[in-house]
Amino acid sequence: MNWGNKILIGFSTFVVAISTMVYVAMKQTNEMVDDNYYEKELKYQGKIDASKNLSALAEKITIHYDDGAITIKFPIASISSNAVGTIECLRSSEQRRDVNIKLAPDSNGLQSLPRSLFIKGRYQLRIDWTNKGVAYFHQQELNIQ
Repeated sequence: MNWGNKILIGFSTFVVAISTMVYVAMKQTNEMVDDNYYEKELKYQGKIDASKNLSALAEKITIHYDDGAITIKFPIASISSNAVGTIECLRSSEQRRDVNIKLAPDSNGLQSLPRSLFIKGRYQLRIDWTNKGVAYFHQQELNIQ
C-alpha cells in the first residue's frame, strides 16, 4: 500500500468520525431546568429570605416516600387554612416529566403526592409558599427508586 492510499484512508476515517460526532450532538436535547431561569435568578434574594424564615422555625420540613406516595410534613407554624403555594418537582433530564402541584396540606400539615406522577430518577423538589404574609421556601434533591 502506498502513501497516497494511507492518506486517503486516514482522511476518510477522520470524516466519518466527525460526521458521527455531529450526528450524535444533533440528537442531544438542551433543556434548562427552568424556562424563565434569568428572570427567576434576579428574584433569588426573596428565596434566600424565605429559606431563612423556614430555618428559623423549631420544626423542620420532612419528606418521606414509599411505593405508594411521597408525603411532605410541613411545620405547623408555617401552615394555616390561608397558606398558598406550589410544589415543583423538576426533572433535569426530561422537562416534560416535571410535576407542579398546588399546595394543599391537611390540618396536620401533611400533603401526599401520588407515586404514579413520577418515574424512577432524580428530581429537584422546590416548595414555595406564603402563610400570613410570611414567605417560606424549601429545596432538595429527591431520588425516586
